[in-house]
Amino acid sequence: RNFCNKLWNATRYVLMACDGQDTGLGDAPVELSSADRWIASRLQQLEAEVDQGFADYRFDNVARALYEFAWNEYCDWYLELSKPALQQGSEAARRGTRRTLVRVLETLLRLLHPLMPFVTEDLWQRVGRPAGKTGPSLALQPWPVPDASKHDPAAEADVEWLKGFILCVRQIRAQMD
Repeated sequence: RNFCNKLWNATRYVLMACDGQDTGLGDAPVELSSADRWIASRLQQLEAEVDQGFADYRFDNVARALYEFAWNEYCDWYLELSKPALQQGSEAARRGTRRTLVRVLETLLRLLHPLMPFVTEDLWQRVGRPAGKTGPSLALQPWPVPDASKHDPAAEADVEWLKGFILCVRQIRAQMD
C-alpha cells in the first residue's frame, strides 16, 4: 500500500512538473544535469538486474531491485534533486530534467508491470503520452533493454558524493537539535 502510494505521488509530481511543458520530445536542445545522468545510469543497471532476476527465476531479487530503485533512488533522491533544476535552471536544463523525469518513470512502470499490473497500467495511461509512447496499453509496450552506453560513472560518483554530504549535514542537524 505504501509503495503504491509512493508511486502515485511520484507520478503526480512528474505530471505537475511536465503539464503543458516541453518534455524534450522535439528537436530543441536539452541539457542534462549530473542528477539526470545519474538516474539514467542507475536505470540501466536496474534494467540489467531485473533481466537477470527474471532469467534466474529470482522474483525476490527483481522485486527488491525495483523497490529499492523506485523508493530510494527515484522518489527520495532524484525527485528532490530535480526541483532546483526545474525552478532555477535554463530552459534547456528544465527540458532535460522534465524529459528525464518522465522517461525514467515510464520505464520504471514498464519494469514494474509484471509484478503490479493494475497500478502500473493506470499510472502509465497518464505518463505514456508525455514520455512519447503511443498505444492503448502498457502491456503492449516493448520491454526495456539495458543500454551500456548510458552508464555514467562520473555522474554516479558526483551524486554519491552529494548524497553523502547531505546525509552528513542531516546527521549533524539531528545531533545538534
